[in-house]
Amino acid sequence: QIEKPYSEELKQKFIVAFNHKQGYEIKETENTLEAWGYSEDELAELEKERIAKLKLTRGDVFRGLLQAKGVTRSAIREMIEQMPSETTEEIFIKEMALIDFDEALDFYRGNKLIDTIGLQLGISSDQLDKLFISNDYKELIIE
Repeated sequence: QIEKPYSEELKQKFIVAFNHKQGYEIKETENTLEAWGYSEDELAELEKERIAKLKLTRGDVFRGLLQAKGVTRSAIREMIEQMPSETTEEIFIKEMALIDFDEALDFYRGNKLIDTIGLQLGISSDQLDKLFISNDYKELIIE
């Protein structure tokens, strides 16, 4: 924000810098000129956070993978069981993945296991985002 009094030139520079270049809404009050809102980068980050919180039930995920890729639950579990487990960290990661797979009632898009399985099945991150937004298995077929 900038405080009054300010020149017309400073006002224009402020508007260009914060509205035209960053997407902020400009509000002029009695005493200030203020930039409100989010930049494009901030909006993209907020959208990424929103998508990470999306969830599908176990059934939604397993049905979608079966319909789109012909992959069964047992095949997915086998993929997890084949994860490396030579170091303490690898064992920990594998065990956490098995807990998520066996115990979760819902799968959240932000869970790294989703990307790991998707990658092994040739499913892009964008396709996974669309699946979690729409709950439509056809999103996993569209390239």
